[in-house]
This record gives sequence, C-alpha cells and structure tokens, in this order.
Amino acid sequence: MKTIHILSIAAGFICMISCSHIDSVKVKDPITISSPSPTEQITKVTLSEMQSGYVEAGNNMSFRFLKEMFSGDNLICSPLSLQYAIAMTANGASGETLQEIIDFLGYGEEGIDALNEYAKTLLEQLPAVDLDVTLKVTDALLVNEEFPLLPSFKKTVENNYYAAVENLDFSAPQQIAERINEWARRNTNGFIDKVLEPSEISKDAVAYLMNALYFKAKWAGSEYNPMFLEENTESEYFTLNDGRTVKTDMMRNTRYHEYAEMDGYKVLVLPYAKGKFNMYILLPDENDIDGLIDKLQTTSWSDILANLKKDAEVHVKLPKFNIENKYFLNDALNGLGVIKAFEPSSAEFDRMFIPKDGPGYHYWISNVIQKSRISVSEWGTEAGSVTIVEMAGATDTGPGPEPKEIFFHADHPFAFIIGEETSGTILFEGVVMEP
Repeated sequence: MKTIHILSIAAGFICMISCSHIDSVKVKDPITISSPSPTEQITKVTLSEMQSGYVEAGNNMSFRFLKEMFSGDNLICSPLSLQYAIAMTANGASGETLQEIIDFLGYGEEGIDALNEYAKTLLEQLPAVDLDVTLKVTDALLVNEEFPLLPSFKKTVENNYYAAVENLDFSAPQQIAERINEWARRNTNGFIDKVLEPSEISKDAVAYLMNALYFKAKWAGSEYNPMFLEENTESEYFTLNDGRTVKTDMMRNTRYHEYAEMDGYKVLVLPYAKGKFNMYILLPDENDIDGLIDKLQTTSWSDILANLKKDAEVHVKLPKFNIENKYFLNDALNGLGVIKAFEPSSAEFDRMFIPKDGPGYHYWISNVIQKSRISVSEWGTEAGSVTIVEMAGATDTGPGPEPKEIFFHADHPFAFIIGEETSGTILFEGVVMEP
C-alpha cells in the first residue's frame, strides 16, 4: 500500500496599490521576512546579455501562457509568479523533469545555477529602480520537521531567494493555515486575505514554499496634474465580445502618451510613479480579442516596445475594472510542455529532501493553482497573485505646434500587461472582457 505525502509550494507574486488596514490573525512568532529593502535608487536593472535573453524568453512564455489561460472571460494572472514558482521547484528536480521545466521557462539552458542567479538579480534590483514604487519580493518555506530539506537545496533557496526556512510540527492544520495566511496578508497589506483553508492543509503535507510580490504605486503625475481625475470619469457604453453593450465608468484623459500602432491592434502606455513601471493596454482595432491573442503568439514583447512612439496627443478612454479569479494550471502547463513533472511514476524530484531510511520516496507535482485579483481606478492599480504548486510523494511499499491626434478608446475587450521598463520584465497580464 502506498503512503501519500503532499508538498505544497505556495509561490505568490502579489502586486498591490492602495493603503488598506490589516486585521492580522494573532500568530505566535510569525514567519520571518528576509527580502531585500533597498534604500538607494538605481537607474535601471542591470542584466548580462544572457540574462536579457532570459527576460525575452520569459516574456514569450507569458504570451503562450496567456493563450492557454484565456477562456473567453475576464482574466488576471501573473506569469512572473509562475516563473518564480516553477524555477524554485526546478531546484528539486533532475533529468528529463528538470529539462522540461527549463524548456517551459524558455531559459536556463546554462544550468540551474544561472537560472537562480537571474532570479536573485531581479529580486534584488526590481525593487530599487523606483523608490516611489513599493515593490517587495519575499520568500519563505514551512517544512514538516519529519521531512528536512537537503542542505544543498536549503542553501540555494536561502542564498538566491532570501527564503526564511522553518521546520514545524504539521499535525495541526488550523495553525499551519493561519501561519501561511497571516504571512500572505502581512506581505500584501491585507489585499490577499486568505490563501489556504485549514481543510486544504493535507495531513501528509511535507512543505509549503511561498513567495510574495508586493507592489504599491500611483499613476504618474502630480497633485496638480494627476493622470486621471474622478470628475472626468463618465458612464459610457462598452461593447462586449458578442456585440451587446453595457454601461461602465470610463476614465478619460488627453496627453502625449507613448503608444504603438501594430498590425490589427494599438498599444497604450500608462506609467506609474517615475515611469519605470507601466501598464500597457493592448486594444484590438476590431472587436476581436481572440485575434489579438493569436497575434501575440508570433510577436515578441521587445518588438512591441520597439514600436512605441510619443508624437501625438492621445485621447484616452479606459474603463475602471476589477477582476478576481482562480485557476488550476495543470492542463495549461501540460499544454506548454511540462508533462513529466506531473507523472507519479516518472517525475524526478530527488534534490529537495534528505533521503529517508527504508523504501525510497518519490515526488511529483499534483496540482498548480493560481489565484489572482486586480483593481484599476483613477488612483492607480491594485493587483495580486498567489501561485501554489502542490507536490505529492509516495513510497512503494515632446509636442509639435500642430500635434497629431490618436484616439484610444478601450470600449471593447482588450488585454493588459504590467511591466518594468528598464529590464522589460512582465509581472502581470490579463484580459478585460467586461469591466
């Protein structure tokens, strides 16, 4: 008879903008926070030529991921969250399982050490490119004390992901859930209130590997010249994918925004704070969101950025929107080439735990879940994403005098991206089908 154990890796890249009150559950000795807190601003994210290639490959994966995830409804997800979750998991994999993960990410051919160095570089530098944007990447591991980590794996996550590692008694699901949820709540200013229910804590769980990204910023602009004024927001019609119309609150402004006119769609750039982080709106010329997503499969993010220009007054209409959803990503990852890692009989995860005496354990990914949320208004953007990788284990036994005008009216379904400008990294992406 097989004995089943579960390893849940909660990797949450949580991005948020707003000031909200945190009602924390009382947790004794809460999980340590050890992520870098920059005090000096840098001008840009500095990457090697190889690491710049990693960014491009990761962004290409983001477009493939968007196509796999889109099902005709509102969508918010974080490809960067998924990249970090899978990259951390890769440190426990070997053989074909590791190779499939590297192929899925689109980078890491130089080896797991190069992948970890790249992850560490982004973790350290992304929060420092604009100190008017609060961006914090935090990692932690809760490990069942009966299944200690291999020293090499523990050293890797501590050195490259700044992860706090704790070995605990996993016999009380309520306490474990409260501990995880309090950590998530504390690292997202209350935006992500609950990641796991006590009923979702398996009695055979062996570890929870967690990562959070916290993001807080206003739109670029000043007190006297804000990006969007509430008094300019008006109720207007938004045309749905099937041709029906609905009334929605439409934010409006006219500025010399960066924009691009691509084949069949336009791109609008809306900056946050000092302009290092941006929201990119991708609006189809026709009401054809599926056609836009298909076009992205043969377009690189760098090509889109290379087409941006700032030579016209852009008349913007953008709906306020709120999206929240939860996805099980097994099928999407299978479709993107990660297959062996999900197979109990052949997955190779032998680099994470100290081998136990007696019949050998083997591990595989049993579930990947991502819960995400975003809110866009005149003030700015609030968004969050939590990714959980669950692993099972078993033992056998400038304007001109006459400016050009561009009309960018997002009054039908569109896609959006939140990215960092100097590195080109995509943090979040999604689709607005109905605001």
